[in-house]
Amino acid sequence: MGIFKYTQLNPVIFGAGAIGTVGEELKNFGCKKLLFVCGPNVTKAGGTVKAEASLKANGIDFVYWNDVKPDAPSGLINKAAEFAINEGCDAVLGIGGGSCMDLAKAVALLLDLKETKIEKYLPPPPPTMQPEKVPILLAPTTSGSGSEGTMVSVITDETTGQKQAIFIHATIGIIDPELTLTCPPSVTAQAGFDVMAHCIESITGTFRNPHSELLALSALRRVRDNLVECYEHGDNLEARSEMALASNWAGLAFVDTDIQLGHATCDALSATCHTPHGIECSWVTPELLKLMADTVPAEILKIAEAMRVELTGKETNMEVAEKIGDTIHAMMHACNVKTLAGYGATKEMVLSGAPLVVAARHLWPKCPVFADRDITVEEATAFLSNIWEGYKG
Repeated sequence: MGIFKYTQLNPVIFGAGAIGTVGEELKNFGCKKLLFVCGPNVTKAGGTVKAEASLKANGIDFVYWNDVKPDAPSGLINKAAEFAINEGCDAVLGIGGGSCMDLAKAVALLLDLKETKIEKYLPPPPPTMQPEKVPILLAPTTSGSGSEGTMVSVITDETTGQKQAIFIHATIGIIDPELTLTCPPSVTAQAGFDVMAHCIESITGTFRNPHSELLALSALRRVRDNLVECYEHGDNLEARSEMALASNWAGLAFVDTDIQLGHATCDALSATCHTPHGIECSWVTPELLKLMADTVPAEILKIAEAMRVELTGKETNMEVAEKIGDTIHAMMHACNVKTLAGYGATKEMVLSGAPLVVAARHLWPKCPVFADRDITVEEATAFLSNIWEGYKG
């Protein structure tokens, strides 16, 4: 088994109504004024009502930053940080999806540093930076990124147009499944397939270990059993709770292992086709399984079991991977996932991302196929071609 390391970066408060604990938690930190980071739809849906009541009960003032955009643009982070500094905030609460939580992490970092330019910290490789005095509380409204339990803050550097990252983790994660009840079906699907990809990339990754496997396999079973139900019946609190756990546990799994080639490829598709990240995960993951079929067959069998794939025991490694892919495609159909062409992409656009895949050296070497050698542009192009051909809609 060898030597391996595992950790949980921050405590998590889980349960319906958990958002109502924020005032007490911030009082324990000695905070006086909170910056809410959330989109206007969160406040309209009542997602901050219990939090506000808790803050008032504990004598903590608050202000809102409601301008949230996908992929956390650097310029927006800088403006929000300047606002927080001018308002005298000393804590940040991000309530929203992955991009919102990424933005909240970065704003908290700048608030702590009393700076207003995040770009200076974005050149790769991702730096690890943690605020010393500003607590970060994160409460997801989607079950997808797991950002409330991971170290990743994905930021779009608007000076280059590229996605970059800073490693920042929450002080406390607050997972309140009630906050996910109003998540639209399309976003539910996108987020859920992201969780699935986190699980599968962690289970098969070069740095997999018993701790990450335990979390990722349990999370994957929950995705298999609850994603389509959440898509079809968004008011099912029990199913939403299971997906919320899955999202967090998948994130905790890849804290140990990191993500790998699948997400490197998704980032390339984002750059060339401008498609939703979670949907990219659904297109990419079945092809990634086939690519790894003969390299990590035991792990792929465990994935098949977690995904409740029926096997005879006589299948080849590739056939097991293909049957898992069929199950994923069935879930995609149930969630009305479109093809790449359905999003307006062309094959040429898809294949043009091959150099971007090769350039993502912080991710693809964690794929076991390329643990000991470089991926070539030709191999990345072939992989992207398989993705283009793989899902028929």
